[in-house]
Amino acid sequence: MEQVSFFLEKFKSLGLNSLIAKSVFIEAVEKILKVKISAENIELKNDTFFVKAHPTLKSELYMKREVILNEVYKNLGFEQSKKIR
Repeated sequence: MEQVSFFLEKFKSLGLNSLIAKSVFIEAVEKILKVKISAENIELKNDTFFVKAHPTLKSELYMKREVILNEVYKNLGFEQSKKIR
């Protein structure tokens, strides 16, 4: 199976990286934590995902950050972000 980044190479220069990374992050959170987060509550700035959520959910995200980010890296095919806040 091909990496997603292989199919999206031509879109990298269009500024869609943050939109793609946000959708992959949402999918990873749903898969790992079984919680749905809306795209409006996630912002990607300076290689960091900023999540607006209840403190309990943010604690869960913090505890599982390594697993979530590894899933994001695996799906994107390259390292996009390094932190979750």
